[in-house]
Amino acid sequence: MNRRQFMALGLAVAFLALGLSSQAWAQGRGQGFRACLYAAYVCPLKASCKPFDEKGKVTRVLTETLAEGMYPGMALVLDTKGMGQVHVHLGPVWYLERQEFDLKAGDEVRVKGVCEKTADGRHRVVAYELTRGDHVLQLRDSQGRPHWEAWRKR
Repeated sequence: MNRRQFMALGLAVAFLALGLSSQAWAQGRGQGFRACLYAAYVCPLKASCKPFDEKGKVTRVLTETLAEGMYPGMALVLDTKGMGQVHVHLGPVWYLERQEFDLKAGDEVRVKGVCEKTADGRHRVVAYELTRGDHVLQLRDSQGRPHWEAWRKR
């Protein structure tokens, strides 16, 4: 084996070792919140989902992680007239950043999604659509599948 072949083999082994150990190769950014890359979509709300369509004022914007191994997600607390304060889950932070999405406390918004009442009596919403002024942010389709996923069933 000559010197060139030996160096090429060494570089190939080094790149292979670095690539396999890198977390970036393990899960692409387009996978959203699911830890398992190929699991079917399941609505994160455990109880019966009810439609949600409310206007209100954003009182707080926060970052949350729903389970271990998931990407951080963005959520907000919405102060509504009919339901009081509602926790609204939007989606992964990286997706919202790419939408040039800017939301802050005090903004008046309209949220469409699905809602459940938790055991402690609070409302939890997974948003499909968020409207602020004349801007609309589409987050999920009518079945609740996120727009940041690459593949969808018909």
